[in-house]
Amino acid sequence: MTATDRFDRLFERCVAEHGRFSHPAHIHLAWLLLEEAPALEALATTFDTGLRALAQRLGLTGKYNATLTTAYFFLVLERRAAGQGWEAFAAANPDLLDWEARTRLLGPYYDAATLASEEARRSFVMPRRPQR
Repeated sequence: MTATDRFDRLFERCVAEHGRFSHPAHIHLAWLLLEEAPALEALATTFDTGLRALAQRLGLTGKYNATLTTAYFFLVLERRAAGQGWEAFAAANPDLLDWEARTRLLGPYYDAATLASEEARRSFVMPRRPQR
């Protein structure tokens, strides 16, 4: 199965389960991809590439943000527990599913201007050191 086939299959599953491709569906897709492939392969060849291609097909290239995509992907990776199903993961991490929580989650690493920048949309911007 190609990375595109994998993305399309899991994308359809997430849309069916969430009713649309909402923020929680994005998080669910990242979680599913991490179940099927090593992290860097899942991110580079499937999640990032698949989301970019989807945005292009839908004429929504301005909505895609490589930095947000990558940051959330690694938050999912960091919080996954071995043997934990999606429902348990979602229940344990409601902040990851809440789009309005992004400022609180990513604020220690990124300021709003950086996340909104064209550079952040095009390619991953390294986070700054967390503020304490």
